Amino acid sequence: MAAIELLPQDLFNQIALELDIANICALALTSRRLHRLSRCDMLWIDKIVEDFGDRDLIVDLLTDAGVDIVENVNASTQLVPWKLQQQSHDSLHAGMECYRSRFLRVFPASEDDRLNYARDSETKIDQVKLMLRDGPETGDDTFAEAAYRLILVQEYFPTSAECYYLWALICYMQNALSTSTTLLDIGYSLDSDFLPIQELMAEVQSMKEGVHGASGEAPLLNATCTRPSAQLTRVLAIIFQRLDRDRDGVLNASELAAMVKITNGQPAPPGMVMQIINSFGGQIQTLSGRRVTGWNPDSLASFFVAQTMQDPKETRQDLAKFGFDPHTLQSNQHL
Repeated sequence: MAAIELLPQDLFNQIALELDIANICALALTSRRLHRLSRCDMLWIDKIVEDFGDRDLIVDLLTDAGVDIVENVNASTQLVPWKLQQQSHDSLHAGMECYRSRFLRVFPASEDDRLNYARDSETKIDQVKLMLRDGPETGDDTFAEAAYRLILVQEYFPTSAECYYLWALICYMQNALSTSTTLLDIGYSLDSDFLPIQELMAEVQSMKEGVHGASGEAPLLNATCTRPSAQLTRVLAIIFQRLDRDRDGVLNASELAAMVKITNGQPAPPGMVMQIINSFGGQIQTLSGRRVTGWNPDSLASFFVAQTMQDPKETRQDLAKFGFDPHTLQSNQHL
């Protein structure tokens, strides 16, 4: 008996995953024991991931970015199952059959099928690009539908760098910079010459440096880009106190107009103050219990998070106008 026949299933699977399909099949024909080992469901499910990409990883990354396609993907009848819990119990070798079905989609037997799959995928990608034309203003449902359609493309073209680029773009629009970078890295590993990936990589890196700080700079936001960093939180608390002239815990219209004048260098245009109040604040209860129209500290934080994700340089410039070093966020004056 050959040494490989003595291996437990998990170690055999690790070795088999390094082989191509022809070699696995040839190995299976050498003995009954190896034939049985090579029919393991988990081996073929792992082989799907190895050869055609990790769909669970993609779904998890999108979920982390706020793009929920779990239900769509799990309920889809257009996708070959790719994990054991999706298999029917009456299938003796479900994993192998799933691999075979996926293999025939990626490597169709006929030229007509290949051309049809290519045309259908190009149509879906064009649809996704149209769905994303509104940029960050695209709704969550549309982001999810676009991401799911790319899953349908990846079913037939697992090495499509364009799919990973568009997933990364969706995450970037959701302000999920780290997730976007991870997807771009995968896409780059598939096709390092795909120019849109290179361009988005540079843009995301520039944004990360602005948001999280280049060498020696204090970060503006937390790791998930959802809240101000600890340093910016401290600065905003000081700014809020300065602007809150009547000390009622709310920045009213006149106090917000003063903020606009400081940052813009001129009085706020008519209607601008009410617009920013409505965008980040509203009817706020003061420390004395009255309700006034304006911002509380959370409103100020939300405004700076939104502005930072649009233009971190502008945020640092605004902080400088309030007397803080734009790089270290330390005060340049006695408070």
